[in-house]
Amino acid sequence: MRHDLRRLTNRAWLFRLLAAVVAFTAMVCTASACTVGVTGHRPSPPPGGPPRPPELDAASEVWPEATFTVPSSLGGEPTVQPVAILGANQVLMVAPLSTRPRFVTYDLRTGRHRVLATAPEWSDCDLCFEIRSVAVSETRITWTAGIYRSEPWNAGKRHVELWTMPRSGGRMRLVTWLTGHGDLPFHDELTVDEDQALWRDEARAYRIPLSGGKAMEVPFTTGMPPAPQPDPDLDDQVCGVEWCVGRVPPRAYELTTMVVRRRDGSGRVTVPASSGGPLIGDRFGLFGLPYVYGPGPVEIFSDGPESAAVLYDRCAGTSALVGAQGKKDRSHEITQGASVPGEPILFWMQQDEKRYTVLDLARVPDQPCGR
Repeated sequence: MRHDLRRLTNRAWLFRLLAAVVAFTAMVCTASACTVGVTGHRPSPPPGGPPRPPELDAASEVWPEATFTVPSSLGGEPTVQPVAILGANQVLMVAPLSTRPRFVTYDLRTGRHRVLATAPEWSDCDLCFEIRSVAVSETRITWTAGIYRSEPWNAGKRHVELWTMPRSGGRMRLVTWLTGHGDLPFHDELTVDEDQALWRDEARAYRIPLSGGKAMEVPFTTGMPPAPQPDPDLDDQVCGVEWCVGRVPPRAYELTTMVVRRRDGSGRVTVPASSGGPLIGDRFGLFGLPYVYGPGPVEIFSDGPESAAVLYDRCAGTSALVGAQGKKDRSHEITQGASVPGEPILFWMQQDEKRYTVLDLARVPDQPCGR
């Protein structure tokens, strides 16, 4: 009986230890969307050993005509970020942490910059005017702002507003409020179509005339592609207009892969990668780096944002490495620029934190690929 009690005690201790490992992993990985799976046995490695992830060239080597750098500070602005391309040599940048946030253009040829617009005087306080999502059209720059104005009637609560200005620069103009006091969604998206903006957060969507007028609530799925048919062979399938992306369930000692295919299942291509969302512009896939899946019994892998990633061009069937290699800091993550009529930019901080590398997807050589 004492032997049985010791065996049960040891087994209970083992289960507690396993639960603690899983709980700790869940706590640590909350921000990076980690997944924990438990398997019952440890499979044997293949005779020739596990496969090796492919060695990829940097995006600057694969697409040199689409890659350039811009400074991370300009003049008296200690922090600026690239947003979009306004012309052949003009980069739209924003100084979000200035006492009065402003939009500027940076000339790639001369290295000079010009202020396009500055937030109003009342924004000169901590987080009074926080730029969130930006969209650029042929004639206008439009954005959402988290607003906090220290007036007695607002009880110190923030809300979201829609602002716009001419693309060439000029006065910032308030279009409308988008939320009530105390309503500051964690995430929002903004697109502009001619003289109308479409805005959505996690639960609602509005269409707003930029000339002024009341925001009209529309179905949340407005402007979004229909849900795809499920594919039993793939996990986490997401789709754009015509093309879908899904993750192949990982197996021990195999290289993680993603599948790119049309909605009807045709054009199926397997890409060495580990995670990712829908194709950007139904063409470019921004995926996590591939790796060899471990043998268990406790499998822990991360689908969270990485400082280095794979950029896959569906048209050319080419992959390249993007991002600051060797950096795990969130400030070095790869960021997608503003919503624009064509493909957006991707940018990331260089290791010395003095400049950003910018990849203009619109400048990647176009190839007919059955869009």
